[in-house]
Amino acid sequence: MASQLIAHVAAWYIPTGQPLVNDMDGLTIDGAYRLEAQRMHAELERRARGQPLCVEIDIRPVKNKRTLDQNRLMWALLNRLALALSGDTPGGVTAEQCYLDLLAEFGAEVETWRVPVKALPALRNTYRVVQMVELLDNGYCMARLGLGSSSFTRQQMHDFIERIFDRLAEAGVDDAETTEQYRDWRRADGLH
Repeated sequence: MASQLIAHVAAWYIPTGQPLVNDMDGLTIDGAYRLEAQRMHAELERRARGQPLCVEIDIRPVKNKRTLDQNRLMWALLNRLALALSGDTPGGVTAEQCYLDLLAEFGAEVETWRVPVKALPALRNTYRVVQMVELLDNGYCMARLGLGSSSFTRQQMHDFIERIFDRLAEAGVDDAETTEQYRDWRRADGLH
C-alpha cells in the first residue's frame, strides 16, 4: 500500500563550515514553506499520539519552479487583461477565462467537459481552474478545466508572462502602470 504524503516542504542545505546564508545553517525550511512545515508538524503530532512514529523523508534537488512573485504578477496582469477585454466593464470576461485561453494557446492541457453541476466542487479539488461555460438542462453544465501553471519552471512562467504582456498590448493596454510593471518585471526577472 502506498503511503500518504503528509507534507511537501522545500529546504535549504548550507554545508558545514560555510558562512550562514540569511541566518540559515544546516538543513533549514525555506521561509515560503513555514506554514506548510507547521501544518506538517501538527499532523505528525496527531498521528504519533505521543509515541514514536516512523516516517520516510525523500530529499531531492528542487526543480527551478516558478516564483510567487511571478504568480502574483501573472494574476494582476490577467485581471487587467480581463477588464480590458470587457471594455473596462466589470462582469464580462474573467481573469480565469483569460488564464485558460492563454494556457491552451501556450500548449498546456485545457479541456471542456459536460459534467453535472454538483460535480464542480470535486473538480475544483483536482484542477487549478474550473470555469462553468454554459448551464445545460437536467443539472448539467459545460465546464473548462485546466491544471494551470503551478508546475511551470521559472523559464516557462517567464515566457507565459511575456505572452500576457503581448496580449495586453494587443488589447490596447498601454497605461503608465502596466508599462512600469513591465520594466520592473524585466529588471527583476533575471531570465531576459
